[in-house]
Amino acid sequence: MAVYSTEQKRMLSDILSENRENAYSIEELIGELRKRYGEDAPGQSTVYRLITRLVEEGKVKRFVKGNGRRFVYQIMDCHGCGSHLHLKCIGCGRLIHLDGSASSELVKKIESISNFSVMETQTVLFGECADCKEIK
Repeated sequence: MAVYSTEQKRMLSDILSENRENAYSIEELIGELRKRYGEDAPGQSTVYRLITRLVEEGKVKRFVKGNGRRFVYQIMDCHGCGSHLHLKCIGCGRLIHLDGSASSELVKKIESISNFSVMETQTVLFGECADCKEIK
């Protein structure tokens, strides 16, 4: 499938890139787009289509929020994101890029004990960051 760079896709990517620590629902993204671009903001169906494309391209990750069926989306625009694991805080939503050598060591350990191949580009470990653990 060809990758097209449209003005609407750029608008959405800008919102996500400028707020890379945040994960947004579709409704929240639409709200942010309308706040910034007003009537020029893409509509709901366009946002759904664009976010699906960004997920397929590996530029955005889709996460389940809480125990429900609600999804949130967060940009994954770091260089080499396919070569390390990601840690997602369930408290504040922060996404942490695990050091490449630590990722590699963990993946090797998992593969050696389970004969299971880990897809680093698709792997996010959920837990609590140091700041959220301190609050408790």
